[in-house]
Amino acid sequence: MKISRSLWADLLLIFVALIWGLSFTAVKDAIGIIPPMEFIGLRFMLSALVLGAIFFNRLKKMTRHELLAGCVIGLFLALGFLAQTIGLAYTTPGKSGFLTSLYIIIVPFLTSLFYKKFVGWMPIAAAVLAFVGVCLISLAGNDVLGFGQGDLLSILCAFAFALQILAVAHYVKRYNVYVLTVIQIVVTGIISLGYSFAFEPVTWVLPATVWLAMIYTGLMATCFAFLAQNFAQRHTSSSHAALLLGLEAPFSLLFSVIIWGEVLTARSIIGSSLIFAAILLVEVIPSFWQPAGERNTDTTAS
Repeated sequence: MKISRSLWADLLLIFVALIWGLSFTAVKDAIGIIPPMEFIGLRFMLSALVLGAIFFNRLKKMTRHELLAGCVIGLFLALGFLAQTIGLAYTTPGKSGFLTSLYIIIVPFLTSLFYKKFVGWMPIAAAVLAFVGVCLISLAGNDVLGFGQGDLLSILCAFAFALQILAVAHYVKRYNVYVLTVIQIVVTGIISLGYSFAFEPVTWVLPATVWLAMIYTGLMATCFAFLAQNFAQRHTSSSHAALLLGLEAPFSLLFSVIIWGEVLTARSIIGSSLIFAAILLVEVIPSFWQPAGERNTDTTAS
């Protein structure tokens, strides 16, 4: 049986979410040794060097419009990492994770706003269901939403990640996917290192654990993952991509249980089940919310 391109795109996005979920455990020790933005900057610059070498011939043919598009995507990506990391200094990790995950539900609404095309109630309902699942996984039992500086930065992070997904969807069908990927990674690395040099102490000697985490996150969680995301978004919608990439949360919990021995709670089990149910809602009943043949067209810019 021939597998459709849209199904391959879904599988790629799920695999990307798995890689990103595992990256939480990979960097757990690393960011305790060197400043967070220094690690992020070095990670993205390592990725840029590798991808730049692989796609050097394509980069030589890069147009001004492709450079600008990659910079826009990279700016949103860098803002997301900056806001998330700085926000963590002023709020709890659980609340930060909850607020950052707002991008899952922000994407379909921004899609409707930017493209003036209602995406349908079913994907919105699925995004809400996934959002509730992430909420149950991330929030502690007695958390109350009070918006301080860290909370507002985490919300900014969610909007930045949502805009990055939409920017990819906007440009990936017009320009070379490999050029866009390299440029956004370079921009993110430069902005992150620039912030680190300005506001963080510089670490001159990196231990082996940091190098291992950097190699994994640089090659798998950045090089492969962003190439796969950009390729997959050629064949699926931005709201659908956001939903599948939201599986990063349950995957991170799974690897935390396996590697770090975290004890599963009823809340985390229910939350993961809700996210899985949201995926089924989109995959099993697509004809209820989109006519046949339209699934891969809702990110086309006019």
